[in-house]
Amino acid sequence: MKDAFIYDEINKKTEKMTNEELKKYKRPLPMAFTMLPIDFIYEHIEDEHGVYETGMFTYKGKDILINKEMGEWHLSVSANHTLGYYELKEIRYKFMPDNMQVAQIFPPRNEFVNLHENCFHLYQIKFDK
Repeated sequence: MKDAFIYDEINKKTEKMTNEELKKYKRPLPMAFTMLPIDFIYEHIEDEHGVYETGMFTYKGKDILINKEMGEWHLSVSANHTLGYYELKEIRYKFMPDNMQVAQIFPPRNEFVNLHENCFHLYQIKFDK
């Protein structure tokens, strides 16, 4: 029976995000972001899997910031606990368009910065074909 649960969890589909639902999660950008040397890029995308937008969101007790950096999507999610694989997967598919590859990056040790113990970053990546 345990194997059936794992199988169902792996294949569970994320519910399609609607414009109304996205508005419910949307929050104003904190004032602190205006002091950062980062330009905030607004983008709104709709596809057959849902609606996606850059901005600040609160979802299931997690703070999510989505922006475009150097033309690619970047999602930052923080919570009061370490996120598990399925939570991170749900957030990726709920808040980032389907037509992209996304990765969590671990840089060389001397470049690693961790300002929040339970903050995770997902970056859109491109592969040369």
